[in-house]
Order: sequence, then C-alpha cells, then structure tokens
Amino acid sequence: MELNHDCVRDILFWVEKNVSLRPIRTDTVINSLDINWTDEELIYCIIQLNEAELLDGGASVSNGGIAINEIRKITWKGHEYLDNIRDDTIWLKTKKTVFSKVRSASLSIVSSVAAKILSNELGL
Repeated sequence: MELNHDCVRDILFWVEKNVSLRPIRTDTVINSLDINWTDEELIYCIIQLNEAELLDGGASVSNGGIAINEIRKITWKGHEYLDNIRDDTIWLKTKKTVFSKVRSASLSIVSSVAAKILSNELGL
C-alpha cells in the first residue's frame, strides 16, 4: 500500500488537536477522519507513523495481524515533522517540489524539503 502524505498530515493535525495527556482510542481518530480517507488508508498511515516514531502508539503489525492500540501522543520527532509541514503554503510547495520530480518519498525527505523551503521563506 502506498503512503498518502496528505492523510499523514491530517492524522497528525487531528492528534495534535485532540490528544492531550490522556491516550485516545485509534478508532476515534479513524471515525473522525473517515470522510476524507478510507479506514484502510488511515490505519496504514497510523501504523507507519508509529513505526517512524512520529506517533506513540496507535496501531502496529503483530503476528501477521494488525493490533489497534491507543494513541498516547505525538513524539518530539512527530512535532518536528508537523511543524515543518504545518503552513499550507509550505506544504503545497513541498508537495510540488518533491512529487513533481519523484513518485514517492520518505517522510524524512518530505520533512527535509519542507524545512529547506521554510528556511528560505524565513530568509535563513
């Protein structure tokens, strides 16, 4: 399955807004965002965010099956990623820069490109 970067962004925004110091059930996230994304897309992205250590918890692959867990928080790395892609203008420029040249890219590449665009916008 292909990782949908827009879905990743939506999940991180939702978690940032709705998860405080208490974990939240992953199905609550899925039910809140299923107007834009299929359950399969959401679960896959949550698994990938957990594996990339951008989310603490959520879902994982275990013994050939999917384990749905609570999302405890966005990690430090997750906040860094989200802050790099937060601004809509930066996000659109990042997607245009990355995906006009290659069909897919890792989250770390997307974050690096966004950070570079953000730095340029700030004149750094």
